[in-house]
Amino acid sequence: MTSERLLMLAAVIEVEAGFLEECVRYGAVSLEELPEGREVFTPVQLARLRRLQRICRSLEVDVYSGCIIVDLLDRMDELERALERRREAAQDDSQ
Repeated sequence: MTSERLLMLAAVIEVEAGFLEECVRYGAVSLEELPEGREVFTPVQLARLRRLQRICRSLEVDVYSGCIIVDLLDRMDELERALERRREAAQDDSQ
């Protein structure tokens, strides 16, 4: 991605270009390329980017550390959803 495209995308989604560049470099988010050659974030990626930005600011950590935190939080969310599904299934079986 060229720096010009990065600057334009950063302005559109209202984040600092340096922050966005680090996020892409560390794989926190990846760009989806549309047939027209434009690059965009999916809604899920945009939400992840916003979460990462909040964590980095709140905890005063760098993007790399923030990525680790966000990954762990995402895994916790997945495990909680899986546990809830198992509880519901067990409850249905007992009735």
